[in-house]
Amino acid sequence: MIGVRKLSVRFGPTLALDGVDMEIRPGTIHALAGENGSGKSTLLNVLGGALTPSKGSVILDGKPVTFTDTGQAAAAGVGIIFQELSLFPHLSGYSNIFIGNEPSRFGLMRLRQLREDAERLVNELGFPRLDLNRPVAELSVAEQQVVEILKCLSQKPKIVLFDEPTASLTQREIQPVLSIMKRLRDQGYTVVFVSHYLEEVFAVADRITVLRDGRVTLDDDIANADHDRLLAAMLGRKLTEFYPSRVTRPQREVGIKLEAVTCDGIEPISLEIGKGEILGVAGAIGSGSSAFGEMLGGLRSLRGGAMYLDGRDYKPSSAAEALRCGVAYVPEDRRTEALLLDLSVSTNISLPLIASPRSPLVAIGGFLRQRKERDLVKREVEHLNVRPGNPRLPARALSGGNQQKVVLARWFLYDRPCLVLNNPTKGVDVGSKAEIYRHIASLSDSGHTIILISNYNPEICGMADRVVVFREGRLFTTFEHGAATEEDLLDMTIGGTSATLVKKEA
Repeated sequence: MIGVRKLSVRFGPTLALDGVDMEIRPGTIHALAGENGSGKSTLLNVLGGALTPSKGSVILDGKPVTFTDTGQAAAAGVGIIFQELSLFPHLSGYSNIFIGNEPSRFGLMRLRQLREDAERLVNELGFPRLDLNRPVAELSVAEQQVVEILKCLSQKPKIVLFDEPTASLTQREIQPVLSIMKRLRDQGYTVVFVSHYLEEVFAVADRITVLRDGRVTLDDDIANADHDRLLAAMLGRKLTEFYPSRVTRPQREVGIKLEAVTCDGIEPISLEIGKGEILGVAGAIGSGSSAFGEMLGGLRSLRGGAMYLDGRDYKPSSAAEALRCGVAYVPEDRRTEALLLDLSVSTNISLPLIASPRSPLVAIGGFLRQRKERDLVKREVEHLNVRPGNPRLPARALSGGNQQKVVLARWFLYDRPCLVLNNPTKGVDVGSKAEIYRHIASLSDSGHTIILISNYNPEICGMADRVVVFREGRLFTTFEHGAATEEDLLDMTIGGTSATLVKKEA
């Protein structure tokens, strides 16, 4: 058994956990849920030795223990798998699994034993087969996740902690990871996982603990909980409308027009996207869906065909040029591709506007109008409900959902008529998702063209006016308004038996 007693964690003035009591039963799958910033990842990191509590203690097998690092936790039988994978991309899967614990003799690594030990571990656990001879950089994200799990299990833990194990996976890749978690439980492991997807919680968890503002608001067997009860515990209120109602329908006027356009990863496609339209873009990793967004956002050069934006030729050679033309691109990985984590929230929001031609934030002589910047940033922080609401904090101090709000806030401040969103709710809690959806709908209602690329089929169905599906680099299927279901999209994106080149009319 592992748990915590009167546990508190403070980061400067912020109390991340406040007197938390929790007990995790052996041989079960225990879910931790809550909004971004609720304290769930902090709690998991304390259990795994990555953080030291300010007060209280971790209880292991009935006794208080103190872990000063993850190595001590691993030695005590507690393994942690972080959301950000910690693999060496140039090394093989075999080498990554036993990194730091390689079998050796007389100072020489025993490669044959290393491979045999890895294969034995895979066979004992019934994990899916993958080529562990290859460098992990050549493996898919889902396969890298399996390597990370095997790396943790090679240290023979009794308790396995997962921090958002499916956040970077497509719909197709999620199910094998959930199956692995259930297989671990059935073999006697205790599994604790953090997830923002309630359908995953109901699919695999035996028990759930919900945190809000660092305190436990629900701790019960999953059999006693339902969707509404979990949402109320997470949000402190009833969520009446998850996907917002639209005030207006898309205009007939064309915002973006593509004529036989092609780039690396995409075969020629022709498509018109209306002003005020939310175009949902579905597809598995490598299908061309992300390449489509990068092409629109200026990150991939056109190899053929023609694009038009508001009737004018549009052929951006960079994201900066796309911005000048009126297209803003929000990348999937906010931490490495969108945010300057060590700079303030204020700077992250205002920087694109400061760098824009004839910026209202730059006075004659190149001086920054600081008061105007503060006022505009404060307005957007309040508008998107960024928490904590202090614009001077570094971006890395915010939770994932609030970091994503900061990314979106910059495009509310530096208003562009077209917004390309690549998985905008990845790693975002359910409450923040609802807020982000409301803001996307508001932009669309005001005439902005929205391209919503997502691996999460429910949000595609819930938000899009029209859905296009990419497969193998080509525009495979179009669903008109209201015609797409989650089952249709899953079938089309993974190449099910019923996937045919069709257009479904509303």
